[in-house]
Order: sequence, then structure tokens, then C-alpha cells
Amino acid sequence: MAITQRTTLPLEHGTFSIAFHRFEEKEYCLSVSYGELKKGTPIIRLHSSCLFGEALHSLDCDCAPQLTATLKMIAEYGQGTIIYEYAEGRGIGLEKKLQALAIQQHEKVDTVEAFKMMSLPPDTRSYEVAIMALNDLKVARTLRLVTQNPAKLNAIKEAGFEVAEVMNPKITVTPYNKPELLTKKNKLGYMINI
Repeated sequence: MAITQRTTLPLEHGTFSIAFHRFEEKEYCLSVSYGELKKGTPIIRLHSSCLFGEALHSLDCDCAPQLTATLKMIAEYGQGTIIYEYAEGRGIGLEKKLQALAIQQHEKVDTVEAFKMMSLPPDTRSYEVAIMALNDLKVARTLRLVTQNPAKLNAIKEAGFEVAEVMNPKITVTPYNKPELLTKKNKLGYMINI
């Protein structure tokens, strides 16, 4: 893993350092960092891309609010990073994500059932590249993790990091996003207070 490009970017909550991490030909991610990462207990989030939520402002997911809330938390705390991976639809890609959405709407099923109807596991992501990026940044071994996903928590712990605190940004529950939040909680074991 190596940082191939690095610069700064002014964002709503401050100026962050942006780095591109490359590992092999098709394995890469971005880090969006603020403050000192090597000392203390920085705030960390492993975040998967969500075109519909982040760019198109889809009302039925909580990805964009989580990303925005984490950037704010990091800036207020003074140190942290978001590892941003291109893993649309829990890793199935944009085309299959769109197919799953069509199945959900047509068959009146949740994402887990739609993935099953497509012969896909409910989550295909792995976090090796994100962990390599954390190591590339030399992030302190004790950190605060922003997540609802137990798989991300396990990946961080298995990589030898100590989690001082699991943080869960407050997300507004709406009639649009509530079904997906309940699916994540009840079928995928997410740590969601709903």
C-alpha cells in the first residue's frame, strides 16, 4: 500500500488532507483526514461509497448523513480519518445495486431478500484495503470507531487496533429510511438504536 497522491481540500467543517492509497491494480481507497493521526485516540470511519445517497440525496438510506456527521465529529474532536472505499451496494457494484433496488420495489422485499434472489450474500465487502490505508497513515493503535456495522468493528479489532469507543452519529429516522435501518439492525446485526 502506498499513498500515490496527497493534497488538502476545504470542506464544510474545515480543511482536510485527502490521500489516494493504491494497492495492486484495482485495489484503492481515499483517506479524508484531519489533525494528528499517530497520537491520541483519533476518530476513524470505514465508509463505503453510496452514489444514490451522497450525490443524488436518496431519502431511503443513511449513508450521506453518516458521512457528514463523521466529518463534523472529526473536525470538532480535532483528529481523525475516514477511509472511503468504492464499494457500492455493500460491495456488489452500482449495476447490481440498481438491479437489487428494482427487485425490492417490484417484489416488495428488503435488501437482504433482494440480494438473496440475486444469489448474492447480504454483504460482500472486506476491509483489508481500508486496514492497509490506516496502517499507511500510521494511525494510532487505539482509536474511536464510528460505525453501526459489527463486521467493521471486528475487522478493526482483528487488525490489532484497540477500540476505545464505538461512536454512532445521530441519524434522523424517517418513513423513507426506517425500513432499511430495521433491515440492517434485524437481519445484519447492525448496532442501530431505533
